[in-house]
Amino acid sequence: MSKAAARTHFRTLRSEMDPERRRQEARGIAAVLLDWLGRDRRYTLTSVLSFGSEPPTAELLDRLHGLGHRILVPICEPGRQLSWADWYPSVPMARATVAPIDEPVGERHGVEVMDDVDVVLVPAQIVDPDGGRLGQGGGYYDRFIASLAERRTRPVLLAMVYEHELVPAGTFEVGELDQPVDGVLTASGITWIGPPRTA
Repeated sequence: MSKAAARTHFRTLRSEMDPERRRQEARGIAAVLLDWLGRDRRYTLTSVLSFGSEPPTAELLDRLHGLGHRILVPICEPGRQLSWADWYPSVPMARATVAPIDEPVGERHGVEVMDDVDVVLVPAQIVDPDGGRLGQGGGYYDRFIASLAERRTRPVLLAMVYEHELVPAGTFEVGELDQPVDGVLTASGITWIGPPRTA
């Protein structure tokens, strides 16, 4: 399936999901992630602030914050680049300049903040068992993941999707510029690409 066809098909499936199923899978995703993280230490994670039919992140972020974890959210910058801002439940928000969403007001961090990040929750439409990921088409995350090769450490990259969005290899085209993830996080568990990772 071409990327365009796959996006159209799986966006339609997302939009047709029952809202209660979305909520149930979001709770399952949160439970799986929190179990994997454990309770022995505090981590720094990144996550999108979910929009539309994406897997809901509001409850997950509240729980992570309540457990003492630091949360960074992506900010879309010109040139299809990402910066990062700290998120917490009462953070002031304002309309983004590049996308029709709200984002935290305050300091922006560059890619160097990734030296302190343990886990990146990567948004995706679908993911295959080889770590191939189909995003929204902007290329923001592919550019960002590629930039991590220059860092001294690299966080664990977990694509977060609904259960039906972990699809067989070959379902969609994957190009040489498409950056793979380390694992796929769903309500059923974490499917690792290669050996299991620790945060």
